[in-house]
Amino acid sequence: MTNRRKELLSKLNLSNPTEQEKILTQLTIERICSDMCDFFETFYAQEGPGAMVYVPHAEKEEDSMFYLTVSHMITALDDFKRQEMEGPAEVMQKAITRGESLDPRKEALFIIQDEREMSLVHYKRDQPTKGSGGMIIT
Repeated sequence: MTNRRKELLSKLNLSNPTEQEKILTQLTIERICSDMCDFFETFYAQEGPGAMVYVPHAEKEEDSMFYLTVSHMITALDDFKRQEMEGPAEVMQKAITRGESLDPRKEALFIIQDEREMSLVHYKRDQPTKGSGGMIIT
């Protein structure tokens, strides 16, 4: 588990969580991921391959979450490369590759962009829920 992920998960728990609190946290995360997969599948069906983007600290609430199609991701990748933003360009390249090949009934793709970094989350619905569930964070 990455340090960033540990940091985010620790915010959900008390400093010394009970087993029940750990289970509740895991169930909460799984419920949120399931709901987000439903949103992803709907957008995928309407707009084509792409990724849900979450920007937790967007200035306007309506800008905090949106769907980005593969064609828009390609444009964003070109912009990142032009601005020599290697980290976001790498994340976007992975998002394009995965976005074009996944099955939206079984998987979902999310890009999380906070003030510190951009992360790609490839969530597989059919994976066992032990540990990180079907979440692959790159």
